[in-house]
Amino acid sequence: MAVRPVEFVRDKGLYATPGRAIATYRRLFEFHVAMGAGQIRIAGDVPHPGNGERFEGWDRYESAVNTVWQDFPVWGRCLYDTTTTPAAVLDIVERTHPRIVSPSGQRRASGRYQNAAVFEGLPYAPDPLEDTPPRAELVNRPAADARHALAQIGSGRIPATTLQDMLIGITEAVANAHRHGRPPATVRIWATGDRIVVTVHDTGHGPADRLAGLVPAPSNTPDRRLGLGLWVIHQLDLDVALRHTGDGFTIRLRSGTLPG
Repeated sequence: MAVRPVEFVRDKGLYATPGRAIATYRRLFEFHVAMGAGQIRIAGDVPHPGNGERFEGWDRYESAVNTVWQDFPVWGRCLYDTTTTPAAVLDIVERTHPRIVSPSGQRRASGRYQNAAVFEGLPYAPDPLEDTPPRAELVNRPAADARHALAQIGSGRIPATTLQDMLIGITEAVANAHRHGRPPATVRIWATGDRIVVTVHDTGHGPADRLAGLVPAPSNTPDRRLGLGLWVIHQLDLDVALRHTGDGFTIRLRSGTLPG
């Protein structure tokens, strides 16, 4: 197969979720390296309000790629229009990119750069539904019970393929809470006419790795199984958020039209 000097990726699904974007790019890099590429350069823009999308989750992506692509000969340029990009996003940009290029072409090191081990991303933004009584709440129940409750609530409310992703996600999240967290493990499910929110909370510390979920944990680490479960969740067509607080660790899954 011939490799063109420049390729345009027009598939909007590339940036469907942060975890899937990382996995897709890794496959592209592996292909080009196998074809003999000695240097790969990419340019793209992630979703954010300046281009009409949501930025939540992509802050972790921007931090992670500095680490997860180190095995490849890759230079990446992330494109942000400073006239439309919100200040909160530009703040993340300066803290996740070691070098900044201005529109004039001037290059400078970012004095505010933080590596993935210390990077502090966007604060957790509660979904409005989380302030209302849930449709279902299960405490210390097996994943099968959570899956059954979600199937009953979600049937006919969201597309079948999306519900299937939610069922996989809740199964992995509950299994992780029981296997790696501390009791009680609490599952809450909210629903409106066309969307569903699920949280799975336990009183443990959650994963210490800041990249958890975006890439599988290395096979020689104690968190290998936890890392695989979170990685599976991040490959689904869902909005995923991880929250560490003083009272434990929460995984939130959302589907449908998200609040602005």
